Parts: sequence; C-alpha cells; structure tokens
Amino acid sequence: MIVTGIRDSIRGAILQKAHRYERLALKARQNPTLQRLGYTVAGLFMFLGMMDVLSTEWALSVGAYELNGFMRSLQETMGSIWYLPKLALQATVAAMIVWSPNKATIAIMTCMCGWTSSVVTNNFVIAYNLSL
Repeated sequence: MIVTGIRDSIRGAILQKAHRYERLALKARQNPTLQRLGYTVAGLFMFLGMMDVLSTEWALSVGAYELNGFMRSLQETMGSIWYLPKLALQATVAAMIVWSPNKATIAIMTCMCGWTSSVVTNNFVIAYNLSL
C-alpha cells in the first residue's frame, strides 16, 4: 500500500516534469532564432561526428589505437562498421537538439561541439605525425 503510493507520486512527478519540458520544447521550436540555432548546432554536431570517424579511421590505419574503451570494444566487436552505432547515437542527439532547441540545450551542445572538435583535431594531428 505504501509502496503503491510512493510509486504513484514518483510517476506523477515524472509526468509533470515531462509535460513541463514538452511545453518548453514547443515554445523553443516556435522561436525562429532558437530553431535556426538548433538546426545549426545539430548539423555541426553531426558533421563533427563524421569527422571523428574519418580521423579515427586514419589514425588507426597508421598505427594509433583507440583510448576510449567503449569505442575500442565496438571496433573489436563490429569490425569495419564500428562507426554505425556511434553515428546513430549522434543522430539521435542531433534530433533531440532540433526537437528542443532551448537556450540550455544549445549552450550545452555548443560546448560538446567544441570538445568534439578538439578530439577530431587531436586525431588528425596524431594520424599526420604517425604517417610521416
């Protein structure tokens, strides 16, 4: 009885927060500036994801190794198509940016784009230096 009441109150709180976030997302999508920024950041995030795959492939082909344990296990398990789940996850995040282009989402994902661009740059530097 007590457990049911707690479960119902937790469910109600989650549904209330989800409804509030859905209203926030709808309001953000109705703002043309936020909508354009959302598409821009989502597109940049996808572009950087593809550049990460290309730079990683180049670095691996000249003797580097993957530091990220999760990505390394994907590469070992999936072979030459290791990048498909990575890009699928990136596409899901990009869709979420477009669905809710609020200021906080755009700010956080802009920071993530900065981080990803540093990873891509590092991959290219490593690959270039190993290929000399």
